[in-house]
Amino acid sequence: MLSDRDYFNQRPSGNNFWQRHSAIFLLILANVVIHLLVMLTGGTGAYGRPPSLLVVCGALLTGNSSFAWQLWRLVTYQFLHADFWHLFFNMYGVWLFGGMVEQRLGKTKTLTLYFFSGILGGIFFVLANWNSGASCVGASGSLFGLMVAAAIAFPQAQMFLLFPPIPIKLWVMVVIYCAIEILYSLSGAGGNVAHLAHLGGALGGLLFMYRPFTQLFSGRMRWRSSNRWSAPPPPRTSPPRNSQPFAFSQEELNRILDKMSRQGYAQLTDNEKEYLRQSSEELKRQRGR
Repeated sequence: MLSDRDYFNQRPSGNNFWQRHSAIFLLILANVVIHLLVMLTGGTGAYGRPPSLLVVCGALLTGNSSFAWQLWRLVTYQFLHADFWHLFFNMYGVWLFGGMVEQRLGKTKTLTLYFFSGILGGIFFVLANWNSGASCVGASGSLFGLMVAAAIAFPQAQMFLLFPPIPIKLWVMVVIYCAIEILYSLSGAGGNVAHLAHLGGALGGLLFMYRPFTQLFSGRMRWRSSNRWSAPPPPRTSPPRNSQPFAFSQEELNRILDKMSRQGYAQLTDNEKEYLRQSSEELKRQRGR
């Protein structure tokens, strides 16, 4: 098992902030910092509060004709939240499901999935509320994209619901959540919740994990019969063997670990995987002295 090897449990030792932290940590940090900034400048402008500097600059997603000239709102609205609990529950979901997705896809693809789902959810909201004056804030569309992607990558994972307190498979939970959103959207119920943004985000996660669509981003992902996403096998080449003494280099090991953290183990070359294997054996040998 990869998780049993020494190098898998080492933290990447990159020298910059981006390399040292996961995509999910960076996203949660950005959401929290922006929420605090918005609160300090007067609130989100939603639900009767005075508009903040960020809202005045066009960060709020609204269903009116001005949106046609302010496409950046499809991204900025994802980092605005109505209140603390809105932020808390969204970030809890991002942490829970995003961590699972990043484990499978790596940092860069997880960030791409997050923004793609949020943008698609925003488009759904705008089209459904054109010229209505309705507004939308929050990372819920992105969260639904991460949730659907996690259900595709780990369909048999067991989740424990709070209400009711029962265990349930992840794919079943996601299907139920999406079905509820569809019912709310068709009935027009749900108050201030942007259910269409949730459904758009869920569709984004589904499309992103679908083989033909994913190839637009990397061209390297594929769907296997075991219901797991993974990279296609590399060309058949003979990996290097111990024909000569192994020269261990901590810098080279760190470089490979950083790449694995960003892109996932499946994206490593045969030579890099072999180097990790030999490094593991060398580290074990040194510890056994």
